[in-house]
Amino acid sequence: MSLISDEETTEEMSFTKILNYNIRYIKISKVNSSGTIVLLHGLGASAERWAELLPHMDINYDIVIPDIIGFGYSEKPLIEYSIDLFMKFLDEFFKKLEIKNPIIIGSSFGGQLVIEYSLRNPDYFKKIILISPAGTQIKSTFVLSQYIFSALYPTLDNAKRAFQMMSNNNHHQINDSLIKDFVNRMRLPNAKYAYISTLLALRKNNDLKNKLREINTPTLVIWGRNDATIPVNNIEYFKENPSIKTCVMDECGHTPFVEKPQEFYKLVKDFIESEF
Repeated sequence: MSLISDEETTEEMSFTKILNYNIRYIKISKVNSSGTIVLLHGLGASAERWAELLPHMDINYDIVIPDIIGFGYSEKPLIEYSIDLFMKFLDEFFKKLEIKNPIIIGSSFGGQLVIEYSLRNPDYFKKIILISPAGTQIKSTFVLSQYIFSALYPTLDNAKRAFQMMSNNNHHQINDSLIKDFVNRMRLPNAKYAYISTLLALRKNNDLKNKLREINTPTLVIWGRNDATIPVNNIEYFKENPSIKTCVMDECGHTPFVEKPQEFYKLVKDFIESEF
């Protein structure tokens, strides 16, 4: 799979052993790179979720995109998926790939992991970008329930309905290949188990709003105004910390980096290059 094309760019898809499990990742390397950007996908997703954004990322950084343990095409062991497990996974993944002081971008579930990791390792990330991060919402929404249903009963119709509701319905056309890939991955052995076990772990860890003041890394939080999965009012929890800048994108649902990738990337690039 090729996500990006450039004469000064090389792309590789590899597997590596993390916590003794096979973990898939994609690495896009730039000539004379200024550092590393790590992308963490959301619940039930994979590295391919960033496919719409990557062609716009002309910044001179290496980009590393793992399939988080239990998801994508990484191994899905029959173990308890806990926040501690994901923290150990990130620790070992960063060490194995020799990633130091990266910029990290986390979407939804991935954003919740970024917050938790940064609280445990305050000086590790150079900058943080969070996209509709999980961890502050107390109750499930109807759209999130539909997404969970589509993961447990992965048919093309169920998945398409859920993805359409998660996006800004009137302005974004869902890519059929995304739907097919999601359905195929959720039919893999242990995929549903990993999904539900992770969901239970996240629900036990939904009090991050009380810890957000502790983040001291320069952080940008981006939310879609029409997000019906994790509603935009959750962004208010982040506004009390002077280290955090917030931005709401109009006519976007839960994944503005998919729905409006060019506009999203401009916000990200400006933030990375700023003194904030």
